[in-house]
Amino acid sequence: MTAATSSVKALNCTSCGGTLSLRAAGYTVSMVCEHCGVTLDTTDPQLRVIAQATAALRRPLIPLGTRGVLRGETWEVVGYLERSDGEDGWSEYLLFNPYRGYGWLVDDGRRFNYGFLLDSLPDMDGAQIVIDQGRGLDHDSGPYPVEVKFVVGEFYWRVAVGERVQVTDYVRPGTTVSCEENDSERTWSKLDLLEWGEAERAFGVEPRRPNSGTPSPAEPSPWRDRLMESWIIGAIAAVTLLIIAAMSSGTQRLASVDAQVGLEGAPRTVVIHGIQIAGHSSAIRISAQSDQLDNDWIDLDYSLVDKRTQESFDAYGLAEHYSGSDSDGSWSEGDTRPKTRLSSVPPGTYDLVVELSAHRWVQNASTSFFGAQTGMVDPNPTLVPVTINVDRGGMFAGNVILGLILILIWPGFVLWRHLAFEQRRRGSSDDDDDDDDDWDD
Repeated sequence: MTAATSSVKALNCTSCGGTLSLRAAGYTVSMVCEHCGVTLDTTDPQLRVIAQATAALRRPLIPLGTRGVLRGETWEVVGYLERSDGEDGWSEYLLFNPYRGYGWLVDDGRRFNYGFLLDSLPDMDGAQIVIDQGRGLDHDSGPYPVEVKFVVGEFYWRVAVGERVQVTDYVRPGTTVSCEENDSERTWSKLDLLEWGEAERAFGVEPRRPNSGTPSPAEPSPWRDRLMESWIIGAIAAVTLLIIAAMSSGTQRLASVDAQVGLEGAPRTVVIHGIQIAGHSSAIRISAQSDQLDNDWIDLDYSLVDKRTQESFDAYGLAEHYSGSDSDGSWSEGDTRPKTRLSSVPPGTYDLVVELSAHRWVQNASTSFFGAQTGMVDPNPTLVPVTINVDRGGMFAGNVILGLILILIWPGFVLWRHLAFEQRRRGSSDDDDDDDDDWDD
């Protein structure tokens, strides 16, 4: 909706004689002369001076009288003031529309907020407030003191440099609700964070570039939407990878042989002939099983040899089992069914050469440790049965884990950026309820 032309009344300052334009006639209570800085009572026909100038006048970024269309409404800048909490300062533009009344454009030096006074009290819920029956806002800071440092233009209350109020802020991403109190009244206002450049386009001033400076407590994370999107895509990719891995984890038995090897006996060589790998390159899993080991181990050296090219794929396995007791009680460890995998073995006919060597561990009588019995070959060794299986296929857990890590790199990066932004945002707030009455001049 486009506003009608406001009623502008020409006046003369009773202090300096300068010509003034009363833009919100009938609404304005006080006016600060833009020529000399005195505060005039617009309710007095004689424009009585109610406060002398206390600071040199400055030109606001958006000049008084500027009109602009902001979110579908035409507004005119009628007043400008600067306020400070003793550490940080900001600017507030009073906007007027004869149909809508007054609004505010607040500039923290980085971004603009746009808002209005609330016409009903928020509902209190512990450390939260709820407005318009909507989502709650969390207590962010305050009450803390705020002082007017500079003022020019016309206002609907008798504002003057040095005016102080106590402010309490409540925030949620994109919105701030502030409660301002003094000895005579309490007001609530709601400010919505504008998009980058939105206010500048509306009022014809040079736009500011988005920057990574300290965000305001109510500023939403620019990574929030990308965070959800990246984790959804990452989850879909991870599930797809796991499904593919599960579907391809089936195995085909190519060969199996039972053998025996003597503990502390001579090494034994077993050859499995004619292993056929057809079609395409495949992952080959060689597994050994020797469940009768007891404080023993078996070294297994594998060589899968292509009968045509004599190319060899070598690997190693270790079947072992140990047990004993110490001051903590009984213990056991080891793997009697080790698995060894060979990746991308080309199609062809292969022989698997397995060299087995079994050893026994003996306990040192003076310690609780075990030591290998080496240097002797038992002519009548105890035989330990071993089964060797050769399978085609199977899932490489390491490849799956690597794939999951690669999938999670982007979601992890977005999460890190989001958390870093949230840390900076929370760091810009002050929830210490510190009523510091020291002011900057």
